[in-house]
Amino acid sequence: MAYQALYRQWRPQTFSAMVGQEAIVATLRNQIMTGRIAHAYLFCGSRGTGKTSTAKIMARAINCLSPVQGDPCGACEHCLRLAGENSLDVLEIDAASNNGVDEIRDLRESVKYPPQYGRYKVYIIDEVHMLSASAFNALLKTLEEPPAHAVFILATTEPQRLPATILSRCQRFDFGRIPAQQIVGRLREAVQGAGGTATDQALQLIARAAEGGMRDALSILDMCLGYQSEVTEALVRNVLGTADRSFLFRFGEALQASDVKAAMSMIDELMRGGREPVVFSKDVSQHLRALLMAQSCGDDLAGLLELTQEDAEEYRRQAQGFSDERLLRMLELFMAVETEMRWASSPRIALEAAAMKACLKTRETDAAALNERIAEMEKQLSTLTEQLKNGNFTPAKPARSAAPKAAPAPQAVQPSVPAPMTPTGKTPGEAWKAMMDALKRSDPATYSFLTQGRFAGAEGSVYRWYAKPGQDFYVAALNAPAKRDNIVAALNQALGMEVTFQASPEPADVSPDAAAAENSLLAELKESFGRENVTVQEKEK
Repeated sequence: MAYQALYRQWRPQTFSAMVGQEAIVATLRNQIMTGRIAHAYLFCGSRGTGKTSTAKIMARAINCLSPVQGDPCGACEHCLRLAGENSLDVLEIDAASNNGVDEIRDLRESVKYPPQYGRYKVYIIDEVHMLSASAFNALLKTLEEPPAHAVFILATTEPQRLPATILSRCQRFDFGRIPAQQIVGRLREAVQGAGGTATDQALQLIARAAEGGMRDALSILDMCLGYQSEVTEALVRNVLGTADRSFLFRFGEALQASDVKAAMSMIDELMRGGREPVVFSKDVSQHLRALLMAQSCGDDLAGLLELTQEDAEEYRRQAQGFSDERLLRMLELFMAVETEMRWASSPRIALEAAAMKACLKTRETDAAALNERIAEMEKQLSTLTEQLKNGNFTPAKPARSAAPKAAPAPQAVQPSVPAPMTPTGKTPGEAWKAMMDALKRSDPATYSFLTQGRFAGAEGSVYRWYAKPGQDFYVAALNAPAKRDNIVAALNQALGMEVTFQASPEPADVSPDAAAAENSLLAELKESFGRENVTVQEKEK
């Protein structure tokens, strides 16, 4: 007997054998048990999620002589005839190759005749969105008022292409992507049935690569078992042509360090290993997405990405070296090059150019790169402010000074009134940082205004903020009731106590530490943007 592919061997024969789609299965079971069979159904969803399998199960169940809880019994005369595909009561039509109006007219003529054996004559029209406009028009009246013995089941991956007149005549069921853990469970059964073995990591990798499609997962497993009976993670990656996770983390470290040489060497290693640039670009995009989620999802990362806690911690560690803006920019870059490489004469060159752009971020001059650098400067400014507040700031020596003078030892800034102990245990600096993080998400305008000055510490329950020289406009704006209330609310939440906020111009007698911080930040701005692009405007006396 000829070999049968795994996805055909493991096609479910009853609703009980279905994986996923629990709500749809429960609804169809109930309709069969109560006899409330609709005349037209629309099954839509991505590939490999069980649309055609569900249609076949339902066709057998509504014609079964003794269904069991809505499932076909599989033993009666009708079930055996339908399982052997020897019945004319269930007709499967491929709309991709029978999409003309003549085929639909023939269907309209045949639907008048009653079923030969069962109670219903079922028409399963697959890829129904491929029908022509005239074919849809010919189907309308029959679909709206078919004979009592006729049931239409339409299946499609693109329901948006169906006319509204067709959609309104059907009961619609949307098939979602199958969760990876459920796919792993079915793959484990298939491996055991085939007499092979597989590691959990290999099955997880197959399930993630299938992207919610059971048929894709079984096809990948079939290819792996065709190579050897022991399925390992290395074998799956070899079949898929993807890079392993350690390689992606090393590539991420090269991007983080802006190490062009290391990135180019890794791409060369990848190409010598026979990998596809398009596949690797997709892998990098998924890795960058995981790093973005590691920055925002916290403890939920392992569940969202279906990782172990150890892998999730590794993503969090690497994500700390990137800003949100840079990760978003690199993600857009690699997603764009993934599309470009499909049409490029040399995909490797396109991949190398994308990697170089991701590394040499400081040499870009577009708006996205400038926003990225501004975000990094704001982060550095926040760090300097925190160091000033804690009294542990050491000014950096000028990079190009022939004879630098010794910097005076920094003096700890002591508030005039000691800050009280807070219920949350946060220091004023920690509370200020938590407040800024909260405002960045909830009130970006106020957050932007606060970046135009510095946190001056807490005096009792009063939290002070000083505007930069020449930026007194922000003092009045931040002291306005609406913005001040937002700031106070965020501070109260961070501290667990009631405080007040006051914005003021920078005092004339700036401390040596603040001056050193300003000089250090100014040097970094000139290094990043170029001296000709940085202008220092003195405040008028």
